[in-house]
Amino acid sequence: MTSDEKKIVQGALSEMCDSFTRTAAERDLQKDIIAKIKDETTITPRVFRKMAKVAFAANFSEEVALHEEFEELYQEVNGVE
Repeated sequence: MTSDEKKIVQGALSEMCDSFTRTAAERDLQKDIIAKIKDETTITPRVFRKMAKVAFAANFSEEVALHEEFEELYQEVNGVE
């Protein structure tokens, strides 16, 4: 490994470690937000997470269509009404 490559790798490692630190902090923040929703509302964490993911992806219509397709197929395959 050349000294230039070593410097590049060291810099990249430093950047990755910083990124991991930010990611961990964001995960902690998300846990805190979910805990607050659980404590202060009647919305379950599972439903809130799904709402947040759909809001982030801005794909509500797609999610509704997928759910409807799933519901229809599940009922057909399993004979459930």
